[in-house]
Amino acid sequence: MTNWFDAEFILLKVLRLQPSELEKMEFYRAEYLMENLKKYNEEEENRRSAQEKEHNADDQLGSAKNMMKSMQSSMPNFNMPAMNIPKIPGF
Repeated sequence: MTNWFDAEFILLKVLRLQPSELEKMEFYRAEYLMENLKKYNEEEENRRSAQEKEHNADDQLGSAKNMMKSMQSSMPNFNMPAMNIPKIPGF
């Protein structure tokens, strides 16, 4: 009986079924709805975690590039002075 109350709560809350609709529904249909909902939630969680991993990898790559740019911009730019060597006559 506890299973039915758990299923009833989830079906009413998540799927927003009306209590009258749920009372008319056969138990096996409610069980199928619960199984489908569980599969959907698992797939959605997997999809979200894959996107999160991809996003984190992109962030790490971007932050490494930004660090390299900031290191390059913070280093002073030295130009070698032009040296004019006088020509020695006779050679």
